[in-house]
Amino acid sequence: MVNENDLWEGGDPELDKEDYVLVKQEDIVDGIACFMAAYLLSLKQTKDLTPNQLQEALSKTFSVKKRKGKLRKAWDGSKVIYNVASWGATAIGIYQNPAILRAASAAFWTSCRVISKLF
Repeated sequence: MVNENDLWEGGDPELDKEDYVLVKQEDIVDGIACFMAAYLLSLKQTKDLTPNQLQEALSKTFSVKKRKGKLRKAWDGSKVIYNVASWGATAIGIYQNPAILRAASAAFWTSCRVISKLF
């Protein structure tokens, strides 16, 4: 059950009688640290390392920046192509209808004047 020690500031224990556990960020960090320590103790390769070597290896592991794969690059490229095509189609649609062209240009110049007055 949830008791008053488990609640954040201003929480009411009478609001919900379900069996929930509130987890704070510190609890998550502690859990991950305990898991990593237990896992590293189970590996044969880490038993020969000094604490400084182990800390250096872990910091390198968690600081590596992931590169985008080929599929992700292709997906990002297709999104750019889609955006360019949709803007092009919008521009063509605006230029084919003179009334829409006048309204769009008036809106554009009005917004430019408003923005210039802000600075």
